[in-house]
Amino acid sequence: MFPPGPLKAGLLSSALLLATATATSGLAQEPISNLLPQQDRTITSDNSSNCRCIPGDACWPSPPEWSRFNQTVGGRLIATVPLGSVCYSGDERYDSAKCAQLRSDWHLTATHYRDSASVMNQFFAHGPGPDGGQCDPFDGDSSPSGQERNHEKCSIGSLVTYSLNASSASAGTDFIHTLSFAHQHNVRLVIRNTGHDYLGKSTGAGSLALWTHHLKDIEFFDFDNSHEADQQKGMVAYKGKAANLAAGVQVSEAFAAAKAQGLVLHGGNCESVGVVGGYTQGGGHSVLSSAIGLGADQVLEWEVVIPLSPATGHPEPRLVKATPFNEHADLYWALSGGGGGTFGAVVSVTVKAWEDFPTAGATLMFSAAGLKDRGIFVKGVQAWLEGLPGIVDIGAGVIWFLLKDVLAVSPAMAPGVKASELKEAFEPVMEKLDGLGIAYASSFTDFPSFHDFVAAMVAQQNVTDANMGGRLIPRSLVTEKEGAEKLTEALDAIASAGGTVAGISVNIERGRKLSKAYPNSVNPLFESAIQIGVFGLPYNHLNFSANIDAQDKITNVFGASLEKLTPGGGAYLNEGDPHQPDWQTTFYGENYGRLLAIKNKYDPEGLL
Repeated sequence: MFPPGPLKAGLLSSALLLATATATSGLAQEPISNLLPQQDRTITSDNSSNCRCIPGDACWPSPPEWSRFNQTVGGRLIATVPLGSVCYSGDERYDSAKCAQLRSDWHLTATHYRDSASVMNQFFAHGPGPDGGQCDPFDGDSSPSGQERNHEKCSIGSLVTYSLNASSASAGTDFIHTLSFAHQHNVRLVIRNTGHDYLGKSTGAGSLALWTHHLKDIEFFDFDNSHEADQQKGMVAYKGKAANLAAGVQVSEAFAAAKAQGLVLHGGNCESVGVVGGYTQGGGHSVLSSAIGLGADQVLEWEVVIPLSPATGHPEPRLVKATPFNEHADLYWALSGGGGGTFGAVVSVTVKAWEDFPTAGATLMFSAAGLKDRGIFVKGVQAWLEGLPGIVDIGAGVIWFLLKDVLAVSPAMAPGVKASELKEAFEPVMEKLDGLGIAYASSFTDFPSFHDFVAAMVAQQNVTDANMGGRLIPRSLVTEKEGAEKLTEALDAIASAGGTVAGISVNIERGRKLSKAYPNSVNPLFESAIQIGVFGLPYNHLNFSANIDAQDKITNVFGASLEKLTPGGGAYLNEGDPHQPDWQTTFYGENYGRLLAIKNKYDPEGLL
């Protein structure tokens, strides 16, 4: 069902290879000495093969071995107990009241990021095949639909089996011990923080997770790499404010710490996302990207534990610093855009910090309501697409959504720009809407700081409960009438078929130049994109086969229609289709070959 993961089954993540493991029929229990889950499996692995050891295999670590590892890491090894177990009457944890509360809170990101194993894309918690094991709280025998379910017991499915709760006091040591144990016992290793990953990279059946969530240290300081830059021809020094963020820091925490310093740090629109992991390592877009580039463009240094490599004289994992100037410059390049949890286990990152700035914010919404002909609404959508270049070119970033009969911009922002100037950039769109007779609601507001804008206009984001795909939409497609018409037709077809179109419009080339970003491995196609687009269909908690059908439609209908319009184009690694054809060039572009070489250099045995 799933294609091999990119870069040696690793750049996307071996988590996609769900068919290499099967579901557990029992759950791990305390104490640690008894943490050997019982499994019914029809597939086994062999320690002498390329497969990982999974619970039930002879090569799977014994209870005493897990216990010794737990002692080594200070008793912070966690056995996974799926959150949904309280909804299955045959489970000893069953509690109808707790189940009702869990279902009520399931859409909240905190429900998942506070747990060491839960993932927000439930598809990747499911075991292999339509009947694979799982512990979805909506699919228990007390299903809220009232439908009789034959699921009295839940299983761990494809959630991680154990997690190491990394500690700030010993983060580097925890990372080294965990990588060493996983290598020694041929156990699948997953690096995770919040569980946000849409493509399943924060989970994996039969795996040991390095859970970075509680690494929250943030430090601000003056940074100057002039001496290093002077030694390298053509490289520009950075001299200014910087912040070091530990691996578990989330956007809300980074923003709050920066606000207290009168500074701004780059971060996504969803404030519960982790900054340091897949977000920045995968590129990291933001409404700030037209002004200061991507998350990866902010990186000055990485602190990272790289896997052991006996063949190259490194029998143990090592903690190293990777910068654009030192002996690990290639690792710096790969970590900055090549994907999270792939080249090493990042302990912390040092990024640029910007002086806070006044910000203009805007919203716009129109619909097909009251129109005699829905085709008029579609023309309004085209008017919006054609107006995007003029908006993002003043430094604005725009998040917008398209449903069957509604287009909503929420929000748009432009740093260092007045609301009157932002409104002027929107005028060509609004004039066309007026000409079409389309009523719309809009707002344009000045804020004294970026943080005031965030507090007023960035809503708390819930879990994206969807089957999803994505595509980078090139600017050239909306600057010509024929291209804009075809794009409008394709997006409207997705929305009319029950899909949701969303994403962020920015001028990344502008932002990267202004930020003087160091060379990195972000897909070069980002610079020519006007829209980092995503599209999706709702996730069905009660019928897993329906999700297989939905994902087929995402790949072979919705995705195919946009690929036809953008031949040789790309998609954002963090918001793409896990079944993406030609994933090497689509996600990595011309960087794939070099990334693969760096992967093989720093992780020759494919631990990550």
